[in-house]
Amino acid sequence: MKKTLRGLFFQTESKAEYYYDDCSGMVFPCPDGLKEKLQELHESTGNITDFSSSDNMDIWGRFIWERYSKYGAFLVSENTSGRPVEPSVGEITENVKKNGFRQLILTVTGNCNMKCRYCINSDVYPFSGKMRFDSMPFSVARAAVDYYLDNLGRIRKTDPGRTAVITFYGGEPLLEFRLIQEVVEYVRSKKVKNLLYTITTNGLLLNEEAADFLAAHKFAVWVSIDGSENQHNRNRITQGEKGTFGQVFGNIRNFRIRYPDYYLLGFLVTYDWKTDIFELREFFRSHSEFDNSLFMFNPVGANFTEYYSRFSNEERRHFAEQLNSIKKDLYASSVDHDDPVTTFLITTPYRLQLMRKILGSPGRPEIPATGSCIPGEKICVLPDGRFQPCERVPGLADIGDVSRGLDFAEIARLISLYNQKITVNCRGCPVMQLCKTCFSHFWSGNEFVKPIPFFCRDQVLGIKSILEETYSLIEQKPEYYEEIIKLYHRRYSRLLSLNF
Repeated sequence: MKKTLRGLFFQTESKAEYYYDDCSGMVFPCPDGLKEKLQELHESTGNITDFSSSDNMDIWGRFIWERYSKYGAFLVSENTSGRPVEPSVGEITENVKKNGFRQLILTVTGNCNMKCRYCINSDVYPFSGKMRFDSMPFSVARAAVDYYLDNLGRIRKTDPGRTAVITFYGGEPLLEFRLIQEVVEYVRSKKVKNLLYTITTNGLLLNEEAADFLAAHKFAVWVSIDGSENQHNRNRITQGEKGTFGQVFGNIRNFRIRYPDYYLLGFLVTYDWKTDIFELREFFRSHSEFDNSLFMFNPVGANFTEYYSRFSNEERRHFAEQLNSIKKDLYASSVDHDDPVTTFLITTPYRLQLMRKILGSPGRPEIPATGSCIPGEKICVLPDGRFQPCERVPGLADIGDVSRGLDFAEIARLISLYNQKITVNCRGCPVMQLCKTCFSHFWSGNEFVKPIPFFCRDQVLGIKSILEETYSLIEQKPEYYEEIIKLYHRRYSRLLSLNF
């Protein structure tokens, strides 16, 4: 089988050359001799046997051969059949029964007391399946919990350390606070060990009663807040189009007063090209309510929407200039790991690159490319009891329900369709191990398709840029890598365990 080179060259600000090897996940300093040899190999037939047996193999040829032999670096066998992977129902059943059931997501209602301008269920995303304004009956929640815990109990016989994760989602889940209380009481009666509850809320109903209950049951509480009053109220508004900052921030402040050391409180920040990053940074740094908290910064989704057409070129340029200014500050001073914007927005991509071997790589036999999970690894239950693969892709597909359980044939069909439309085109991609795209990036409402013709090219260029920035920073501050490892054990491991 033909072997091909898979990786890319990149250059830091100091003009140092590196090669990211996607086969091993390693990054190699790349002096001229190595670069020339890799380029020669790329242009050849890729026959490593002929390459290795050459009588006049030079030092760089030997370097490549030794690392290929020991680590599988540089060269990978290419599937030249052109056929997409089509896993059987049996293979999917075995995989999910062994590795699935990692999270149960109860979409307790499709109702919401806000009308955010970037909501996935709004007309901003015309191809997204819209959630119905139903509320989940307790009978559906109980059936879903029983199914999840029964399968988790079976898995724990061979994986006793597996955490049970039950998430409450919406709409706005606190609109169904009494149902949440009922579910928690029911789960308590099952005497489940090693259990984590999570909830994602807009914060309007995070009153004292809700805060006391969530803290008492050690919920990981994620509250959406987009920064200062000016920033937050631009998009996060009520049904009557009034700003929500005052009530949301007031509830966060009261939560912190009641539970100052509660470490499972995190914040979800959504931004776009009109976000003032400097103002955002100052807001979170100047309010103690956010100290030692977890954050996730997410851009408004850009796929299958005209959302970003509302912004001017000047707004886009200003946003990019602010980001670049903060990045340049990293070289001039020590990294402020207590600054959420720096730690969770700017340097998170760097951290993921530096820890790629620790965190693991995407791709698996059933879905050989992209970072998509296998449907059934988590189960999103709609108010009427239908199962869907993901809370972030409304209307993707039903993969079962509370009465029948998972439909493994439908899961296999969905994966095969994804492979036919998407991953079959990933052969030869230089960053397959670093690609984090998934179903959510390619679902147009009725099929899997690239949202724009140059989507994958842009992904590769984006990853290359992150590699350049990451290793430029490491050259300037070699201690940064050790700091990242310490931060992982102190803070990020918490974040990774709270997969909401």
